[in-house]
Amino acid sequence: MYPTLLTLAFVFAAGSAAAADVTMTVQCSLDDAAPAACEFGDTATKEGTHTMEFVRGDRRTTFVGRRQGPWWSGRLDGRPAMGYEINRGHMVIATSDLESTFEWWSKDGKPGAE
Repeated sequence: MYPTLLTLAFVFAAGSAAAADVTMTVQCSLDDAAPAACEFGDTATKEGTHTMEFVRGDRRTTFVGRRQGPWWSGRLDGRPAMGYEINRGHMVIATSDLESTFEWWSKDGKPGAE
């Protein structure tokens, strides 16, 4: 496992621990577009709120939310959204109106992914 994945796992598991910053390259897809490499950054507060930013070229996607088990609630690009953490390196998020979806995964997070 890569050191950044270990850090990422710690941040997700910590929840209410002190703020931590994580950055790494992952694959992501907005609204079912073809997957592309993007830079992932996660900042967590002591209260357990995560701000996840994904940058692909000049496009930035942001999810701000909290987890409860594998489920996440928050906002995707400012719109109410829910997410499901399939595993520590793979997450799917959709806006509440189901108009927009976002999926990200690490090399080790999605079986069969490149």
